Amino acid sequence: MLSQRYLRLRKESIKDMHNIDLIHACKEDKELLGEFLEENKEFLFSIIKHYKGNVEELCFKFRVTEEELLQHAYIGVISALQEFDFHRGFKFTTFVVRPIIWEINQLLYNDSRFVRLSRGAVEQIKRMIAIEEKLGYRPSEEEMAKLLAIPVERYKEIARFSDEIEHYHAYENFEMIDHNCSNIEEHVVDKVYVEHLLGSSICNDFEKTIMKLIMEGINNTQIAERLQVYPMTINRAIMRIRNKVLNFQSNKTDLQQHVTSKYDREIKLIEEESRLRNKLMCVSEIAELLKKSGFNRPAYSNRILYYIRQKVSKKWQDQPANAGKPGQKANSVRDVQQLNPKQNAR
Repeated sequence: MLSQRYLRLRKESIKDMHNIDLIHACKEDKELLGEFLEENKEFLFSIIKHYKGNVEELCFKFRVTEEELLQHAYIGVISALQEFDFHRGFKFTTFVVRPIIWEINQLLYNDSRFVRLSRGAVEQIKRMIAIEEKLGYRPSEEEMAKLLAIPVERYKEIARFSDEIEHYHAYENFEMIDHNCSNIEEHVVDKVYVEHLLGSSICNDFEKTIMKLIMEGINNTQIAERLQVYPMTINRAIMRIRNKVLNFQSNKTDLQQHVTSKYDREIKLIEEESRLRNKLMCVSEIAELLKKSGFNRPAYSNRILYYIRQKVSKKWQDQPANAGKPGQKANSVRDVQQLNPKQNAR
């Protein structure tokens, strides 16, 4: 039976996983968190099913129990809760996915459970990836077996394990991107940047196709299925895109300058107001301030607002803590508000 506090925090029109007040309370109250996890088991299983496949098949294939899957999903939720920033404007249901899948992968691909392949099989997998990248598509079983000079049955046996290995390492590499690069959304997926990358020559047609699919919200496994290639091929392509973007930025090319300067006024405005408030503004506050300051609010999608916020966040990290205090401001928000709205409209 649910506690009185849980029932008070619950909202009829909002699901638990979208209830920010309830989620925030769970961060401080372990008993409430326990109830929250128990009440949302179905949601957690739905994430596992969506990203990893049928639960019964996972249990059979990896010799784990549903309870073990659930316990690791719980760990993922707890990890997400510890890192979640309630002021950034992100949905918890989106933020929680990666930690859950990471913990599930830790369970499924633990060294004590993972089937080890012979050195020869590993070499064949590397050759399969190289062939696929060269051709630009996944050959049929018969064609690939012929190219590898091995029987079709042997290829099928290796391919079955290959898909799991590639899928696992794909998640590992995405984690590496997130920790070593400020944010893959800013460098690869951000719409403002991608629009320019798609029209440039730094990425080939295959990489541009992947970027377009990412923009549609499709994950790397689904992209691999649609393009009929291995998940690792997609992951490597994203890594190449990331490196090209980073090189592009380090060289300070005209494209990079255009992208970073397009919203300079907005970034400066939000940065100054954030320093006045002594906190980084959330997306909804940024949208409201832009509107009040005479900017054309409908011209700014949520992705652009996130982009502006990321730039402000980076400036905060790069500048001294006392920069921009009220007594030191040259151009206040009120000064900006006095500008002609038509001059600010985009």
